[in-house]
Amino acid sequence: MAAEHEPRRAPGRELEVDTFDANLIRALQEDGRASIHDLATQLEASRDYVSQRLRHLIDREGLRIVAALDPGFVGHHVLVHTRVEVDGPIAPMSREITEHPDAVFVSITSGALPLAVESRHGDLEELHAMLDQLRRFPSVRRLAVSTYVEILKGFFVSHQREPFALDSVDHELISVLQGDGRISYRALAEAVHLSPSSARARVQRLIDAGVIRISALKSGGISRNRLAIGVGITASGDPAPIRQFIHDTPDVDFAARSHGTYDFIATLVGSSSAHLLTVLDRLRAIPEAGSIDTWMHYDIIKEDYARSLGRVLGRVS
Repeated sequence: MAAEHEPRRAPGRELEVDTFDANLIRALQEDGRASIHDLATQLEASRDYVSQRLRHLIDREGLRIVAALDPGFVGHHVLVHTRVEVDGPIAPMSREITEHPDAVFVSITSGALPLAVESRHGDLEELHAMLDQLRRFPSVRRLAVSTYVEILKGFFVSHQREPFALDSVDHELISVLQGDGRISYRALAEAVHLSPSSARARVQRLIDAGVIRISALKSGGISRNRLAIGVGITASGDPAPIRQFIHDTPDVDFAARSHGTYDFIATLVGSSSAHLLTVLDRLRAIPEAGSIDTWMHYDIIKEDYARSLGRVLGRVS
């Protein structure tokens, strides 16, 4: 029998700790409220080991599991990826950009455009206001802007969304889950003055309607078991094979069809540079992937999809 603190794998086949942690994070990105029992079954490990690694990731590696409102439901219909060419130090400007409420992702990267910003806006006027703010920084030399027209993969974007009217209890539930997506239903029920069964039913209803997703975020984004590469793809011919590659490749954490600088933008995440290079070579082998730009995420300084409920207050029943 395998020891309780080790994955149930024979010597030579058991998962390395880094790979195990990466797989655990990915499982929690798919379902942030998955039970320890279900995670253990999925990862072929003991419940004690899964619980131990999860505590380590949360307490020491900055893993957060939070609820986020789907951008379409919250009124953010313009989703944009911007890469910034900067003359001089990047850190001072990047810190200021993180304060902008529409910026949900800010990363210092490799390459000629060493700052990547993902932002979400209610309309084009809000987008242009943010782009103008970026251009006013004296160190900014150029912006390369792509607008997402279809999210192909994204842990904080719902697969489908149904009409839904939030009431005041829903607001309270979402607020608590934005702080701790794995809070027990008993504690959640106490916080919003419901029974545990009612709290469970309401949370599931919010998830099923596509209002929220509960998923994992890794503080800082990068670690020895999580490397991230941004990819910008310009299609040549029928883009269908590129879409299929994105759909079939589990290393693609995020991907969108876009207009502007690139036809597709994706993020590849893996536990080693060698593995990610293999994935990139598979992408480069697709004839329709006419041009591919890549950038390494050195420091993800903001990744916050737990947006305010302010835009949907009018929908409270």
